[in-house]
Amino acid sequence: MCAGALSLLGFRQVYYGCGNDRFGGCGSILRVNEEGCGGCSGHPPYGVHVGRGFPAQGGLFPEEAVGLLREFYAAGNPAAPRPHRPVRKEV
Repeated sequence: MCAGALSLLGFRQVYYGCGNDRFGGCGSILRVNEEGCGGCSGHPPYGVHVGRGFPAQGGLFPEEAVGLLREFYAAGNPAAPRPHRPVRKEV
């Protein structure tokens, strides 16, 4: 989803910390960064460019990036609706 949004918004260059071997759109699984998302639904919203590719460079401080993501997901979002499945909290 993130790579698709970046494609639709027309970013010229993207740098990121770590790839995602399960859902990655910048070459880990999909190549949205190279191929674009093709407008996703076929009809982009008014004022939004049809998705196109963009250069992406990953692997910048990967351990720190994974740590930030773990902290973010562990903290949860107090404003989010109640989850459909139990949230696992580490003790």
